[in-house]
Amino acid sequence: MNQIFTRLCYLSLAVGLPVFGQYGGFGGPSILSGGASPVGRTGSNPVSFNFFAGASGIYSTNLNRFTGGGNAASLALRDTFGMSGLVGLQGYKSTARSSTSVDLGVNYYRTRARDVSQGLSESLSVTHSRQVSRRVTWYIGAQGQSTNRAMTFANSRYSPEPLAELTPQQDEIFDTRTYRANVGTGITFQKSGRLSFAAQAGAFGNERRSKLLADSRGIMGSGSVQYSLSRRQYVGASFTYGTFYFPGAYGETSYYTPQGFYGVALSKAWNFTVYGGLYNARTDRLTRVQLDPFIAQLTGQTSMMEIYKGVNQGFSGGAGLYGEYRRWGMSVSAQRGVMPGNGVYLTSEMTSVTGTASHTMGRSASWSLFARAAETKALTQTIGKARLYSGGTTFTYRLTDYLNFNSNLTIYKTQAAGNNIKFGRFSASAGIYFSPGELPAHIF
Repeated sequence: MNQIFTRLCYLSLAVGLPVFGQYGGFGGPSILSGGASPVGRTGSNPVSFNFFAGASGIYSTNLNRFTGGGNAASLALRDTFGMSGLVGLQGYKSTARSSTSVDLGVNYYRTRARDVSQGLSESLSVTHSRQVSRRVTWYIGAQGQSTNRAMTFANSRYSPEPLAELTPQQDEIFDTRTYRANVGTGITFQKSGRLSFAAQAGAFGNERRSKLLADSRGIMGSGSVQYSLSRRQYVGASFTYGTFYFPGAYGETSYYTPQGFYGVALSKAWNFTVYGGLYNARTDRLTRVQLDPFIAQLTGQTSMMEIYKGVNQGFSGGAGLYGEYRRWGMSVSAQRGVMPGNGVYLTSEMTSVTGTASHTMGRSASWSLFARAAETKALTQTIGKARLYSGGTTFTYRLTDYLNFNSNLTIYKTQAAGNNIKFGRFSASAGIYFSPGELPAHIF
């Protein structure tokens, strides 16, 4: 009952707190996205709403779980077949002065190995923006997720509006039940046709069922200014301050990040953004240290707890190149910044590079490719870097007006804590999905 109650609380948090919302591009507790898109921007269509449902068979290698506890804890790996059922709802409605979007996905996964990665995964996000006056736009948004697998469930948001990112789910190392939520609110003031100001504030939480992993909570706020040099170029600056902590006496980190950013439309098809600055992270936490042999002999204790105070500084920023043609879509992006870790790593510096490509083949078929590499470096722990790699392809074919065939192949490689945690994973799935197309507007 406690697990069900926790899950319902997180999903309710994503729906029922209209006083919180999106951060205008701030990447939650990790990386500032640099104001790549103006806040409050909505889609061009007044209504677009879709329902979908389906089932698929899945084969995965090296699904993992903890066994035991304390010094006797170990990691069990399983290769197994499974079945997955998925239902979802995606869409938005726009009026002359407002836009509201909903993105809901519920997935049930069952495997032959009953001791790993079974059960429900859910993802829900709601965003709303409103033009309060000719110059002022206010926006709200919230997102909640509950999933039992580290690398496979990621329901991408359908809304074109910016919303703060959660800690990347694919950076989780273990397949433990994870609850995640992110909420906030912000406002934009359009001073003139070229100059705009924005301010945001919000909070986030990551909770993991396994007591061997660390949870995290945090709050943050940011402000930015953006100036359009021309119809194709803009520049700006931002400043972010936040703090996050780890329940269970793991400590607390406060940080600030000043950044500048630049964006340009290279052509009708290509856009480029770049942003950069410095982060400063101050951490207070308890650490265990070894005592001098003489003191240990007198007291009978070989170690003791000590307060650690540390200051870390480094580069925070990134860049992105995005292209879109009639049948092609491509993107390459890189990011670096401070994040609250993935349960094994606490306060960390994360660097990632991501590339995607998609192609529509006629009216019936489409395929996509993706690749990602990420490195996590702990700032307050003596532990080796974590390196995570993933890549894969998806193929979709329209069988009828309502039925679609979908297949996916994905490869993962994880290395963390030096060579102490090291495994790869291969996942393949194929299934049939039902989607009737757009639903009437009165669904809102």
